[in-house]
Amino acid sequence: MKTKSIITLVLLALCGLFLTHFLYNKTRGARLDFTADNLYSLTNGTHEILEKMRSEGVKPVDVTLYFSEDTGKKLPQFIKNFISYADYVRSLLGEYERYSDGKILFHYVDPVTDTDEAQDAADDGLEGKPINQHGDMFYFGIVFKTQTGSKAVIPFLWPEKQETLEYEISKTLYRLLWPKKKRIGIISSLEVLTDNNPYYQQLMAYQGKQAKDSWISMKLMEEEYDLSRIDKESDHISHDEYDLVMVVHPRSLSTKQLWALDEWIVTGGNALIFLDPYCLQDQAPQDPQNPMAAYNYKPSSNLKKLMDKWGIKREEDEFIADYNLAVKRPVQQNGPAQKVIVDLQVTQDSRDAVFDKDSPIFKGVNTVRFFTAGSLTVTDEEKAEFTPLVTMTSDAGLLNVKPGLPYGGDPNELKYLDFNRPGKLLDNYSSAGKPVVMSYLIQGKLDSAFPEGAEFAASTPEPPAGLPPGVELPPEEGAEMVKKEAVAEDARAESVVLIFADVDFISDVFAYQKTFLGTVANGDNHKVLLNSLDFLMGAKELMDVRAKATIKRPFKRFDAIEAQADKETLDREKQIRADIERFQKEVRDKQSQATKQNASLLQKKVRDDVNQINEKIRNAEKELYEIRKNKRSRLEGEETMVKAITMWMMPLLVLAMGLFLFFRRRAKDYRVKGGVA
Repeated sequence: MKTKSIITLVLLALCGLFLTHFLYNKTRGARLDFTADNLYSLTNGTHEILEKMRSEGVKPVDVTLYFSEDTGKKLPQFIKNFISYADYVRSLLGEYERYSDGKILFHYVDPVTDTDEAQDAADDGLEGKPINQHGDMFYFGIVFKTQTGSKAVIPFLWPEKQETLEYEISKTLYRLLWPKKKRIGIISSLEVLTDNNPYYQQLMAYQGKQAKDSWISMKLMEEEYDLSRIDKESDHISHDEYDLVMVVHPRSLSTKQLWALDEWIVTGGNALIFLDPYCLQDQAPQDPQNPMAAYNYKPSSNLKKLMDKWGIKREEDEFIADYNLAVKRPVQQNGPAQKVIVDLQVTQDSRDAVFDKDSPIFKGVNTVRFFTAGSLTVTDEEKAEFTPLVTMTSDAGLLNVKPGLPYGGDPNELKYLDFNRPGKLLDNYSSAGKPVVMSYLIQGKLDSAFPEGAEFAASTPEPPAGLPPGVELPPEEGAEMVKKEAVAEDARAESVVLIFADVDFISDVFAYQKTFLGTVANGDNHKVLLNSLDFLMGAKELMDVRAKATIKRPFKRFDAIEAQADKETLDREKQIRADIERFQKEVRDKQSQATKQNASLLQKKVRDDVNQINEKIRNAEKELYEIRKNKRSRLEGEETMVKAITMWMMPLLVLAMGLFLFFRRRAKDYRVKGGVA
């Protein structure tokens, strides 16, 4: 009987091992990932890349992770922090190998100093970090090698960039196996993409000028695409030469450039367009003879001639304002933090209400910042299919802001300098009562802005500095003219145009920040740009990989309390600011009464009146300070309560529960002993 039991147990154990082996092979060693946002799981985009490798019969790729583990254990805590990250990288690369059906061969190497492995790491192009005076190097990077001898590397892995790790691995793998880059033509009135030709650099230096550097967004794009500027003298954009045209701040395009862009789109070319009613990167030209002219400079861009035919418009001098999305920050040094309703930030809490949830462009996008953005309005829904991609909250409004000095003229009229006066912006703010849209996707066979063809000068003269946007100088007398026939009906084709009414959000100022580790992304602005490019050019796999979300845990209760406090005092603050402005105007009026003729008679009276008005201003400013102080105290009170609950109440509850159970058991033991006695 005992022998039968042992045999039964052995058979059951063998069946269990067989079942485990069977399930492991059938499920590729599937594991359950209970981490937030599935950190240890591959995205759908990576699975699609691995499936593409299998379906196309790609030969196995050797992926080698070099990590100086032995060296790192002897170093300070800063280096030891890399060890836990290395475990995560190993686990993630193991997932690549597990799901690749043999197409990914993962290797792990610890390149100990003065070994062949350390020399291999250096030869493969990894960035070794010196760790002591003896020349020992710390390696932490990945090398990809194909069977045909092609190679790609991720030179060094920083733990701070964990959120983009899978994207970097999949992008490197994708570009190694399918190296042909798609081509993007750039049209811009700004120096977004500069010439890296050393002769150009020398020419600029010879002229006493410093060559401007390309925008970081352009450098990032160059890692995945071939970029080139479309010459302003080009009157045709070839579909054989480019896969996409990207237009950034077209402030002063000539008829020739508009014709070339129009022909590209009408004949089926896709376009990504960034317009702006006020572009921070477009600086006013300085005229020492007329310094005040800079205040009337208008750094805006539009494509009115083309967009009128598409059935959409960007209204001039119209800016989006949204109290719910406003960034709260100081606008003056050592000044109080105030809500700037034209400086807008979309967060995890508001993204679903603002972004089109069905669009792949916003996959993995949580935090995006826009500044002085314009609004887009559909004027003819029959012209094409219009999909709003970025729609502000229900409280969003529109402000009319123009160039010029903030003083003089109508005191209620907003000028550009008022962007640094949050109070005045708030005083002019009200809900638009309709959807306020900043970005549209346009699809269809779009009408041409040149139905009769076009005629323009063969050579475009350089426009003078400060020429208003949209204004073009007439051709010079006797200039050679070029005549273009209208696009033939059979040459027209469906196209896709994606328009954003903000340029600044992809600029260096808002999309990136400098740290001691170098330049890093600031939020997800760059993801919106890269996703838009991939969407328009069909690179769906990388777009899905990039969508892996960043883990953030905002203090929603504190944010809600602060927002409610702001709303409760909004009307009173508005009234106080109006009083202060009225008092300041009275001061100026009183002071203007004391002319040279009547100064001796009115000097004392005017001074007394001015002193009284200044006292009213001080009292009003003091009331504003008290309002802000009370709001801050309320928030600090909530923070104190949360800290008390976290640090004291929960431990006390645990202690009380422990004491309760202790005395309860003691009482029970006492009763039992009493019964025995």
